[in-house]
Amino acid sequence: MRIGVDIDDTIANTHDMLMETAISYDKEFVEGRGFRNKDAYKFNEIFYWRTENVKNFFKYVAKSKMFLNIEPKKDSIKYINKLKEEGHKIFFITRRNSKGSSKGCTKKWLKKNGYKYNKVIMDCDEKGEMCKKKKIDLFIDDSSVHIYEAMAENIDALLMDTPRNRGEKKLKRVKGWKEIYNYINKKVN
Repeated sequence: MRIGVDIDDTIANTHDMLMETAISYDKEFVEGRGFRNKDAYKFNEIFYWRTENVKNFFKYVAKSKMFLNIEPKKDSIKYINKLKEEGHKIFFITRRNSKGSSKGCTKKWLKKNGYKYNKVIMDCDEKGEMCKKKKIDLFIDDSSVHIYEAMAENIDALLMDTPRNRGEKKLKRVKGWKEIYNYINKKVN
């Protein structure tokens, strides 16, 4: 099976560390107004930020090497490596930028944590199209938008449960990597 996997908040606990950094950034470099909506998905909806603030924040994050210190999601390494060892192809498909230090940080983080995989695909805004292009059989992400994109391409998809996507009731939701591993085993056996 060819498995497409998002990185942030699917295998990495990115949100909490990113929010801590964003709160500090908001106080130091923006207006310091705090949260607009903690459970929103986009930064200009979470904070009272303009597009320029969001772009500058991610440049700041890239320079800080924050992405190297994010904790992996529980059991993600164990089950992704097990799937790879069982012959599945693992493709990490992320919106992370491939320019500058972001690409290096992403690959270093995957290596540092011992993930086994076939390919990292970065700069991916249209994940459904990419899944179709790479002939992905199952796609896993924490964004319902990307899950719907994959499903529009007739690709089976699982939504990783997060507080920000709990309003989405129509999709197949998973709470962790053991559940994902069991789902895949049922499909292939």
